[in-house]
Amino acid sequence: MERIDGIFPILSTDTTITAEHALKAYKYQPHLEKRFTQFKSIHEAAPLLFKKIRRIESVMFLFFISLMIQALIERRIRKKMKEKKLKFLSIYPEYRKSPHPTTSQIFRLFEDISSYQLQNEGEITREFYDDLSSVHKQILELLEISENEYWH
Repeated sequence: MERIDGIFPILSTDTTITAEHALKAYKYQPHLEKRFTQFKSIHEAAPLLFKKIRRIESVMFLFFISLMIQALIERRIRKKMKEKKLKFLSIYPEYRKSPHPTTSQIFRLFEDISSYQLQNEGEITREFYDDLSSVHKQILELLEISENEYWH
C-alpha cells in the first residue's frame, strides 16, 4: 500500500484533453471551490422554489454575474497592489493586514460610509459626506475611482 500513497486517478469525460491539462484543471479546483463557498455564504444562495426553469436560470445568471464582478474587483485590486508593490491592505477590523483582499472585505469597509441631504420642499439645499479614511482612499485609488465618482 505504501507504494501507491499519494497516487490517485483523475477522471474526465472530455476525451480531447491531455493528462497534463486534466491535472492543471484539477489543481485549479480550490479556486473554484472558494467562489462556490462565497456563493453560498456571502451571497446566501439557497434552494430556489420556482416552478418555471427559466426563473431559476435567471436568478442563477444574476448570481453568476455577481461572482464575476466580485472576481474582477479582486483581480483589479491585487494587480494594482502588485504594480505599486503593496504587500497588504489594512482592511480587516482594527485595520489588520490583508495580503489578498476579497470583495466582501472591501465592501464591509465601505458599508458604514454615508452621504446626507437636506431638502426643502423637494429641493436639495445641502449635502454632507462622511470622511473617507486613508484606507478608503487607497482602495478607491487602486480601483481607479475618484472620490467624486464614488460619491456621485
